[in-house]
Amino acid sequence: MTEHLIGSRIPDLRTVVVGAVLRYRMKHRGKPGVVTAEALRRSAAAFEHGVGRAPVPPFVTIQPVDVPAVRGEWVSTSSDPDQGVVLFFHGGGFVMGSPATHRAGTWRISRATGRRVLAIRYRHAPDHAFPAWIEDGVAAFRWLVDQGIAPASIILSGDSAGGNMALAVTHRLRSEKQALPGGLILFSPWGDLACGSPSYQRNVHSEAMFRAIDVRATGAFLTRACDPRNPEVSPVHADLKGFPPMLIFAGSGELFVDDARRVLGNALAVGVKAELHVYRYMPHVFPLLAGVLPRAKPAYRTITRFASQLPG
Repeated sequence: MTEHLIGSRIPDLRTVVVGAVLRYRMKHRGKPGVVTAEALRRSAAAFEHGVGRAPVPPFVTIQPVDVPAVRGEWVSTSSDPDQGVVLFFHGGGFVMGSPATHRAGTWRISRATGRRVLAIRYRHAPDHAFPAWIEDGVAAFRWLVDQGIAPASIILSGDSAGGNMALAVTHRLRSEKQALPGGLILFSPWGDLACGSPSYQRNVHSEAMFRAIDVRATGAFLTRACDPRNPEVSPVHADLKGFPPMLIFAGSGELFVDDARRVLGNALAVGVKAELHVYRYMPHVFPLLAGVLPRAKPAYRTITRFASQLPG
């Protein structure tokens, strides 16, 4: 499998409008390239307040999880308890976000896969540093296995920083010779915290959500006490031999698209089944915006096909 370019060469009006709104709301905040712990905390609180209260459809069931190993929530659109599980890591640059802010994506993932989704609340910067979030992701995976869920019936998924986590957690499990998940579904993974992929320069103007200087500054803040080339910090440097099949999505004009391509290339180079779907004109983590972007919805049909081929 390889890269697939999806979508019309001409953007629809809804995509143009949503892109303009995103640019207005997200690319003009704060002083460019300045990252402080206090500013990150303020941004995280504002994001949670603004997005964390969004309603979900009536057929969605949310069940809190609060045990020593895991905090988060089960998200389900099915009454079948015998299906496999998706373990979901939310995005937010390792500094913001929660299961609540990402319900618009997790319930659609549940419906597309026919599986329950466990979305976890992991430790964030600036109050915690690498590898805290990886340890939390591994702990959640092991907790699922302890509940009697077969590792191969677990799909790891995540958007942006969460996509990084899905790769890094799999890498950690393999390093510790533990059983691996059955598959990975990644949405615009932030695979290189050093921001060295060409698209961080090429797509500066086409990126709808972020200023490249801010992404680089955040990456530098997160890696000030660790090596950005560590494969569990920046999975574009990981040897992916033995990894499960993976499905990756990215937007053609976003900063992170070449991180996705590097992950794809690394997977194919060692014989891992992988496919990357690049959607024209779609923004960062576009499948999670399917409620306002009709052209993002076909991604979930691809997810259904992919999940149906995995152990469940």
